[in-house]
Amino acid sequence: MSLELLPNEILLDVFDYLNGIDLLRTFYGLKSRFNILLHERFQKCSIELNSVSKRDFDRICQQYLPVMSDYIVAFNISDSEETPTQIKQFLLYVPSFNIFTQLQCLSLFNLRSYDTLRKIIEQCYNLGNLIHLNFFSCYLQDSHVDFQLIVNHIWSLSKLIYCSFGIGIKGQCLFGIPTKISLSLKYLSIDKNQLKLNQFDRLIEHTPNLKCLSISVPSFVDNHNVSSPLPNLVDLTINSLFPCNASKMDTLLKNTPNLRRLTIHLSSELVHGNLWEEIIRKYLPMLQFFRLKMKVMLPVGQNMQEQVDDLIDSFQSSFWIDEHQWFVRCLTWDRTIDVYTVPNQYEDNLPVSFRSTYPFDSQQDFYQSVTQIISPTLFDQPIPSGICLAKINYLCMNLPINDSFWSIAPILTQLKSLKILMHNNAFQSQVQELLNRAPRLIKLSINQYESISLQTALFKYTNLSVCELDLRNINHHFNEEDCIRLSRSPLGVQCEKLSILVHNRDSIISLVENMHKLRALNVRCRDEMYVESTVSMEESSVEYYNDDEENKDDCILWLKTRLSSTCVIVRDPKLTCNLLIWI
Repeated sequence: MSLELLPNEILLDVFDYLNGIDLLRTFYGLKSRFNILLHERFQKCSIELNSVSKRDFDRICQQYLPVMSDYIVAFNISDSEETPTQIKQFLLYVPSFNIFTQLQCLSLFNLRSYDTLRKIIEQCYNLGNLIHLNFFSCYLQDSHVDFQLIVNHIWSLSKLIYCSFGIGIKGQCLFGIPTKISLSLKYLSIDKNQLKLNQFDRLIEHTPNLKCLSISVPSFVDNHNVSSPLPNLVDLTINSLFPCNASKMDTLLKNTPNLRRLTIHLSSELVHGNLWEEIIRKYLPMLQFFRLKMKVMLPVGQNMQEQVDDLIDSFQSSFWIDEHQWFVRCLTWDRTIDVYTVPNQYEDNLPVSFRSTYPFDSQQDFYQSVTQIISPTLFDQPIPSGICLAKINYLCMNLPINDSFWSIAPILTQLKSLKILMHNNAFQSQVQELLNRAPRLIKLSINQYESISLQTALFKYTNLSVCELDLRNINHHFNEEDCIRLSRSPLGVQCEKLSILVHNRDSIISLVENMHKLRALNVRCRDEMYVESTVSMEESSVEYYNDDEENKDDCILWLKTRLSSTCVIVRDPKLTCNLLIWI
């Protein structure tokens, strides 16, 4: 049956199941009727460019954005490993955001240029409907960064309500408090920067209507009390990677009398339940939602069992069990104690011991909630009978697979990423069985440490959903013949993102020319184990691209003469011997 024969109502229903980019790529320009329906569908359109090919990116910017710009309400662009220099490329096509007259949400990922950041923020002044502005995993290492100017520009956006400030700046670990006042900003998340207690008063002074705040605090003991009341604050999240004297948190919380939601993540510290109870009873009478995650590694020689018993006892008063029904689990392994309120998701090593204050809690319930298996030796240890891992989305496995695994994880319908260790042809059937049980698998990583010939099983595996292959940890450099075999294999035919070691530059050409769905390639040549860079070691640990270096790079220049002129080819700043190619 021809799709054109379907009535408009059914076509619009079909469109609802596809994202904006797929709809435009598939239907736009085919027939005027489809164009009219797409315009109707895109009265409010979100465009996410985080995982598109360079070919689709160019087409979207050239053909679709000029036509659809009035409908776009949300926009995501990224300079990630998959789409290097995308923000720069985007600004070449769209020098001004003014064309997005209805834009409400702008999100930028992995941005690294201060000049580009300042240009984009300044253009935001002309976006009359912008209420969300998000920066995720951005890092600025320019020598002339003016942190204060960035923050002031953001606080000067008159209609901005939501802001995620994930901007790291070289040599700057503390947040720069604005000198401008924002009356509109109500939801603020500060990532990659810390906020000291003596900065709180000024932050609240310049953001008086703040309702929701997420921060990292270096210490709650710095000889300064927060004096400004925070009557509008109803939702607070506090994170700490290091010991921060969290038991003194009342220094801050005593000024939040209307707090409804409190989330605490402590990665190197434990605070007993009786202290939390005292703080909540005394200062947080309106608190309805309390989420707590704490972890600590004990010094050698400390009695872990005594610590756990004391900790669990502190969360068993009537305040926790009867009044609020806030229950905690306490897990231990090695010298680590991990405590969290149920039903927080657990994403770490599986425990040796399990304690809970919830009277109906069980290890089966716990294992049902586990989403990641990080330790490859997990299934080599005894696991209680009747356990089922039904929600695993990340799995790291040793080969051969322990027989008990299949009873513990009979279905892998939630699995998105699979890492296979000690790969060998002898275990091909076991790996294929894993792939057969994972219908939503996206990423497959294969590690082979032994210096042996390339395992032919790699070219035989099948799974219809896998679109990302990570073969960097196979102890083999793919030559041209290997690359052609990979491109013709079931997984290679559908691969969109590939990380691999190759024999030489010609092997790169072979991959790009024969893997027709490939959009992102992270590759290292054997004859180029290291490339000298003018970027310092500290700077190379973050994502950073330099046009002058690319113009002097012999390998990049050679590839540019042989690949399509639309491809982007840059060095991976985190490992300069690798190339990132956006196709």
